Amino acid sequence: MLEWCMSLAYRIVFECPNGHQINLQKVCPNVSLTEDEAMTLFGAEDLSCAKADCGWHGKASKARILRLLPFNWILASAS
Repeated sequence: MLEWCMSLAYRIVFECPNGHQINLQKVCPNVSLTEDEAMTLFGAEDLSCAKADCGWHGKASKARILRLLPFNWILASAS
């Protein structure tokens, strides 16, 4: 039998230095999240731009945050 749990998560939309959007989804215990807090928590994450003509990759701290979108991430237990 699967047990389900919900965790608060955020979809963070970054903009690479070339102006393209990069999505990052992460579980986060914070009920609310400011841009400064998001950079503190996720600034060390590696990002890569998926646009074929771009190819930028680097740390999230080098990209600009466009949006912070909270959602409930539903996880199934592995048992």
